[in-house]
Amino acid sequence: MRRVRLFCSDIDGTLAGNRDAEARFRAMWQNLPADTRPLLVLNSGRLIDDQKAFIATTALPKPDIYIGGVGTMLYHEKQPSHAELYSRSIVAGFDRERIAVALSDLTEITVQPDAYQHAQKSSWYLHDADAAMLSAIEERLASAGIAARLVYSSNRDLDILPDGVDKGAALSWLCRQLGLSHDDVVVAGDTNNDRSMFELPGVRGIVVGNALPELKAIAKDRPDTYLAGGHMADGVIEGLAHWGLGKELP
Repeated sequence: MRRVRLFCSDIDGTLAGNRDAEARFRAMWQNLPADTRPLLVLNSGRLIDDQKAFIATTALPKPDIYIGGVGTMLYHEKQPSHAELYSRSIVAGFDRERIAVALSDLTEITVQPDAYQHAQKSSWYLHDADAAMLSAIEERLASAGIAARLVYSSNRDLDILPDGVDKGAALSWLCRQLGLSHDDVVVAGDTNNDRSMFELPGVRGIVVGNALPELKAIAKDRPDTYLAGGHMADGVIEGLAHWGLGKELP
């Protein structure tokens, strides 16, 4: 089995959410040989400063790299230039104000608080949307001349991002910068906004046991995706053991 050189995980509901499981993950991770331990990358809808503050309140180990805002921002402490390089790689012209105007008369959606917004991410609450509603929003944005990508998860969270940007695209960009292939990577998640990571060709995946059906569905008939029985970080530990890293829980 190919060695895992980078592990990229969602935070909330995947690595975080059960403090005892977080501590078990930390112990497992720190017991891996330092010379072969993979890079730990957190890939979350949270903005990066929020990730840093949140991780400090958990029992989880500090990551090597943060990807935030559903793939719209990146921070690598040992390679600080990566943040600016990644920002410049995102297509210019994303305009949250134009998006707000285009969607202003839709009563079904509500803008999320400022803490969840930034220049490359427009986030909204939209409960129980179906494919027709999402298509209508896409068409409305396109009619306004706005090129954007919609990411809908948890039957509630609608993130409108620059065209071509999501968690998977950010991870793929990072791999290129680090000289890694997708075959070197294992990812983990629990909701639909993690799907783009699993869809990268060659990536191996872990869907935790508490994942929503929207993500569990992708594990069917996909030998490169492991559906864990354990929840949150316990499911991650189980999945990493399946992919040859660490030991499964007793």
